[in-house]
Amino acid sequence: MNKEWFVFKGTHHLGPFSIEEMEEFYRVEEINSQTMVWKEGSERWEPLSKTKAFHFLFTHEVPVEVVTKPTLELPKHKKKEAVKSNAQSAEDAPPPLPHIPTLPKTPQETVTHHSVGHVELFDDDLPPPIPLDAILAPRGQVKLRIKSNDKSTILSRITLISGIVIFAVIIGWYALTQRDAGIQLRIKGLMPVYLEKLEMTAINKSSRFEVALALSLDSLTLWGSTNYPGEIFANIQLKSVPKKVLGTEDVVVTVKGEFKNHIGKFTRMALTQGTKFLPGEYAVHVEARETHFLNRNFKSLSGISFFKSLNKTYSYNDTTLIYAGTPREFEKRIIEYSASITGEMLKPYQDKLERVQTFESILNATSQNYLMELERAKTGKSISLFETKFIKEISPLLQTLIVKASELSKDPKFNEDDSSKQVIAPYREQVLLGKQIGEMASDMITKTEKFKKLRDIDKTALRSEFDKRAKGIKLQIDMNVKKLEEQIQKISK
Repeated sequence: MNKEWFVFKGTHHLGPFSIEEMEEFYRVEEINSQTMVWKEGSERWEPLSKTKAFHFLFTHEVPVEVVTKPTLELPKHKKKEAVKSNAQSAEDAPPPLPHIPTLPKTPQETVTHHSVGHVELFDDDLPPPIPLDAILAPRGQVKLRIKSNDKSTILSRITLISGIVIFAVIIGWYALTQRDAGIQLRIKGLMPVYLEKLEMTAINKSSRFEVALALSLDSLTLWGSTNYPGEIFANIQLKSVPKKVLGTEDVVVTVKGEFKNHIGKFTRMALTQGTKFLPGEYAVHVEARETHFLNRNFKSLSGISFFKSLNKTYSYNDTTLIYAGTPREFEKRIIEYSASITGEMLKPYQDKLERVQTFESILNATSQNYLMELERAKTGKSISLFETKFIKEISPLLQTLIVKASELSKDPKFNEDDSSKQVIAPYREQVLLGKQIGEMASDMITKTEKFKKLRDIDKTALRSEFDKRAKGIKLQIDMNVKKLEEQIQKISK
């Protein structure tokens, strides 16, 4: 028998079958005049009644001789023959799945097949798609259906329902655990870089209590965020980091307020140290308290120890930039400011150092001239040469330094009279140094002139006394120089 005919039934095509087998299927009402059939070489699927090869089925009555209705698996005495024949012609038959588009197969793909009952189904080149009206009733209902086992249907439904429940649980869990991931802050007057910083802290899943702060562009509002939800009252202290703020004084700011659902807005900032707020880096210390919703809504419960224990306290320490502009902009400004402020801060100390070093030069010149003239002198009157030279060359410069130091010591900006603040090498000490040098020169001239004749023993005594007084003045000068150099080095770092 030539097996070349395929039948479309349910959602699959079956075959190939011979004309004789198709006649038997029609006779036992397994197929009817509207059943779609096809064979290799045909352009499309056609109803059985319109297929020329089967016109003979409809030109005479076919008596029904069987009581039970056989299935499309064929009678038992022909099963083996049909299956064997089907398998042999499998490679020549297309796998017609007209309702499911299939990608073209590559040469490397092998022919696969499935079985329904005892009839082999082969997947190869598809036949033409079956017309939609061939499988749908006028009302849109499917004409052909595949019978399914009741138990397998129930099991499939249970599996489907279980899958839906599991999927819903997963989605619910994800929504709960990721509820904060969707936090997006909309704050006007805040740089994007700081807005992102606040958002990152708000969605942080760390178990450690964390806080982020940012200053608005108008420097009037301090915004904050925390990774803990709920209502949290916070006491925030900001202490300026030395040389990291745009100013020279130390600043301490206290801020109090509340975080609600991660976000806090603080408009009241109190200065506890310093004259004004200085933008820059601050050491942040936060003491926070979260009141349990029972205590918050039923204040009478807060007095009971159990309910009071439900409240939580947190603390946080870090260093952050409190500046309205970008961090890059601040770095540029702080470098420029540090350079300018360092120069301004160094000026008074450099001035003092130069003046003290000038006193040291005057002391050295005075000592050198006196000892040289003393060595030459034969009588006490001979020291007049030193006196003349001191009055003409040294005394005018010495008097100028003393007068200027006296004026600067009385200037309020140098805080010379402020006993509560330690002044490094004050100008009044320079006044004393100048006076000591002048008095030493005058006293040594007077003592030397008393000797009518200068013997070696007299010169030794005079030299010893002069050296003692000069060393005392030199020690004071050295102490002032050391203090000033240390301060200059400290400021320059």
